[in-house]
Amino acid sequence: MQAVRLTAGRTLELTDVPAPKPGPDEILVAVRSVGICASDVHYYKHGGIGNQRCVYPHSLGHECSAKVVKAPSHSVFREGDRVAVEPGRYCFRCEHCREGKYNRCPNVRFLGGPNEAGAFQEYLSLHESQLVKIPDSMSFDEAALLEPMGVGYHAVVLSALKPGESIAVFGAGAVGLCTLALARACGAGETFLFDRVQYRLDFSGKQYGPDHCVNSDVVDPLEYIRETTGGRMVDCVFEAVGAGQTFGWAFEAARIGGRVMLIGIPPDEQIWFDPHSQRRRELLVQNVRRSNRALHPCIRLIERKTVSIAPLATHRFPLDRISEAMYLAETYEDGAVRVMIRM
Repeated sequence: MQAVRLTAGRTLELTDVPAPKPGPDEILVAVRSVGICASDVHYYKHGGIGNQRCVYPHSLGHECSAKVVKAPSHSVFREGDRVAVEPGRYCFRCEHCREGKYNRCPNVRFLGGPNEAGAFQEYLSLHESQLVKIPDSMSFDEAALLEPMGVGYHAVVLSALKPGESIAVFGAGAVGLCTLALARACGAGETFLFDRVQYRLDFSGKQYGPDHCVNSDVVDPLEYIRETTGGRMVDCVFEAVGAGQTFGWAFEAARIGGRVMLIGIPPDEQIWFDPHSQRRRELLVQNVRRSNRALHPCIRLIERKTVSIAPLATHRFPLDRISEAMYLAETYEDGAVRVMIRM
């Protein structure tokens, strides 16, 4: 089968590798659509993300949808089923899995992680727990986008957002926009969205309707929130960039007694912030670890037309043009929000 491997920094190679052979409890699927996530770009540019480093040749890709090719006779899945994919294969034995906090599983095998096959290849062998059937009305691109939507869903659930509470979202990428849309669906009050890329803000204003779309290269986000709210700031902040500066803004944008949800993954091993400002305001700071088996609720939200994610897929490339696709995802050129690889 054809597969893409990262063989060195900024070097993607299309190669032929043996197709996976599913084990007794595994299902063979044909990959149909894969989104290029910011973490894939980090691996491509920096050879890792944080303290997690590439093992070359490294396999990338985790936001994917597929079609079932072969399943065991005892499986609920059958050949031809269209499925969304949960990229994490959890152990179901550790204390975190037993508590239902699967995303915290220390034994997780995650698609595209070090030493784990990623989705930029024709076939994958997955455990049944990683698959969810999708409705006929859902495209393969939408099904792949359920993964970043699930991250936003998990962040909003963790935030315990109450109707009428004000929010700020830093980052108008796929995860940030999903977070914004889901927070609005939960009844968020005044909404602020900040990003450095103007076309993404224009896109966001048309598709997701925040009250304020602000270019943080032009306007100071903290001054803007302070002036707009009369100095109160916002109830809950979602950081969906993973940059040192936006972490700092996120901490300072929350009101006294507010909440800060850290979704973005910084490329560096350490970031610095002012602990005294947080302490004086008694901020609640919550890290967000991927998503927690959010495919089912996200599918229901799409079916009910509560949230729309289809517009996020702005560009599509075949597997053999993945270098072009990765360049577009890295540079934000040509109005790219989520760049998809179509098998």
